Amino acid sequence: MTSLGQKAKTNYLLAFSDSSSGQELWGFKNAAGQITIKPKYEIVSSDTLYNFTFVTLNYKWIAINKQDSIILTPYIFDNGPDYIKDGLFRFVENGKIGFANAKGQKVIPAKFDFASSFSEGLAAFSVGGKMEKWDAEHSTWNGGLWGFINKMGQVVIKPQFANAYSFTGATCEVWTKENNHILIDRKGKTIKVLSH
Repeated sequence: MTSLGQKAKTNYLLAFSDSSSGQELWGFKNAAGQITIKPKYEIVSSDTLYNFTFVTLNYKWIAINKQDSIILTPYIFDNGPDYIKDGLFRFVENGKIGFANAKGQKVIPAKFDFASSFSEGLAAFSVGGKMEKWDAEHSTWNGGLWGFINKMGQVVIKPQFANAYSFTGATCEVWTKENNHILIDRKGKTIKVLSH
């Protein structure tokens, strides 16, 4: 019989690689060294799988759990899965963006045309617009109207801005539809006009 402490210590899988197919592929073993996920992934983002991990299958990023089930498709940022910020990261589903927590659980449904990462408990989101590439590696979201949601996915500042940065402290820089650069508070009220 194992104690709770021993059970907690073995509640993970360890990544291992295998090159017998002529290509290095990754899989996972349990603490006893038994293969639980056969090597089939080109890249793994972590050597230890607790709740979930990011891997590439056919060179596309996905998130899998310990049962080797795909749980979500991460939003790709900086050539890899989105970073966890304020405890959440972005995922993509049916062309929309949602948010998942550090356990890989979807906590805000994928319903946004685009959304930035959370900062100070709020995330900017866009209704409308489109992704435009600068070059082979970089792109930006253009157009649409921007507003903000909280970590429960509730709209706290309705979409009304032509562009928006992330909150820093209690304020955020945004651009109005008239192209005025302003500073707003957490309720969307203008604090200061930065330029006309």
